[in-house]
Amino acid sequence: MSLITDDPDDSPRDCSTKHRAGGRGRRRALVAASSAVASVLSLGLILWLSLRPSTAPRFSLLAATATANASVVAINAAFAARNPNAHAAALYDRLQARASYAGLPLGAPTPLPPLDQPPQQGDAVLSASLLSPPAADAVAGGRALLRLRVEGQLRWKVAAWVTGRHVLTVDCVAVMLLQPSPSAVLVGVLQGDSRCATTTA
Repeated sequence: MSLITDDPDDSPRDCSTKHRAGGRGRRRALVAASSAVASVLSLGLILWLSLRPSTAPRFSLLAATATANASVVAINAAFAARNPNAHAAALYDRLQARASYAGLPLGAPTPLPPLDQPPQQGDAVLSASLLSPPAADAVAGGRALLRLRVEGQLRWKVAAWVTGRHVLTVDCVAVMLLQPSPSAVLVGVLQGDSRCATTTA
């Protein structure tokens, strides 16, 4: 329907024309908003793919000693943790260490302090001490297999973004040689290389 007034310049030409123009404006605004959202999401995906952690942390057993007498078996171990990622920091929480010696579990797990490891900053050292009542096989001397396990949770941090928690498990195996000392205490030292396997889930 056309509306006619005495002044042609002030007379609207057609109501349908106004509605069509308003609809086109809303569509343009919707397209612009959608494009902006898509651009932000694409940028976030590109940043995540370029900065995300691509390699799990690596652990190794630096040193381990064992002492055993008639009342206690003590294991002291030092682990090296390495974060090989170039942009993501590794955050370790709820860490604990447990051990078995000569096939026998050594006491309860020992809690370890949390650790924040920046990317490519060398090795961080974790130390653990475990005590247990002795068993006959543990104080008999000779070579025995030492198994050390570190369990905890791992998160990755890229700038201000932090991932969810992943289960971290580190298993190390080494051979210890227990030898008598002048104080009648058996002292164990590492024999050969140790091996550690790290898994995250």
